[in-house]
Amino acid sequence: MKPSLREVLRHSHVAAVAIAVLLLWTLDNGFRALWEPLSRAIPVLFTAIAILDIPESSRRLTVADYYLLVLPATYFCYALIPFVAACLISRWVYGVEPLRALHTFRENLTRRHDV
Repeated sequence: MKPSLREVLRHSHVAAVAIAVLLLWTLDNGFRALWEPLSRAIPVLFTAIAILDIPESSRRLTVADYYLLVLPATYFCYALIPFVAACLISRWVYGVEPLRALHTFRENLTRRHDV
């Protein structure tokens, strides 16, 4: 009797590698989503600490400012999609969340005694 696709993926490295790559893509896009807002907020924070007050900013939002608001939202969506995919693969193959699946796979990999 042939094993099902789920059983084949559970015993091979393919599902674990796919989950790991999807989680790395999630981290990459998550950092990209946070980078621009944090790089603009940190100087404002340091200025506020230096003058012990909120810095004055009376300018209006420009097209570039709207672009800088849309770009992190796009990266957040790009981070959410691979995370959901990793969760779906992990739940389907291993029955647990992605980090626990990778942890369990690593433990099984180090305990394997193929002679």
